[in-house]
Amino acid sequence: MTKRIVIDAGHGGKDPGAVNNSKHEAIAALAIAKKVGTLLKEKGYTVKYTRSSDKYLSLSERCKISNQFNADAFISIHLNAAANKEASGIETWRYTNVGNTTRTLAKEVQTELIAATGARDRGVKTSTTFYVLKHTKAPAVLIESGFISNNEEAKLLFASKYQDKIASAIVKGVEKTFS
Repeated sequence: MTKRIVIDAGHGGKDPGAVNNSKHEAIAALAIAKKVGTLLKEKGYTVKYTRSSDKYLSLSERCKISNQFNADAFISIHLNAAANKEASGIETWRYTNVGNTTRTLAKEVQTELIAATGARDRGVKTSTTFYVLKHTKAPAVLIESGFISNNEEAKLLFASKYQDKIASAIVKGVEKTFS
């Protein structure tokens, strides 16, 4: 049976997410999310987006979409930000008390992202406070795909070729998890 994957592009609409000058997190997150979805569909996965345009969705709406879809995995895509403009790298978050599939998904996605981009490895981190990780029934990860607050990383995060690298790495991580 084909796996059902929900791709959640963080923020959107009235919520731009983190901002660096004219660059808005919601826009890059959506571009990466669409690329991930396209690649997953090409590989035979059934994909559902929480949003496919620049529109606002509450966190509970995002979880409801995933839970009603009966997803096998939930992947939330974000860009990080910090007061320290030198902060850089990629990190993948998962909920604290989870099963092996979630642990594997987080580890594989993070490993593939670092291999594909050469970005600083900030590791797999756990949280009990990220709403979408706590309230989705499916194995869920939240990817901080780089720092929009770091001007060099921000340039990359809005470049189509770099977004392609991120997207294919996420897909490889999904494939390794479910193979």
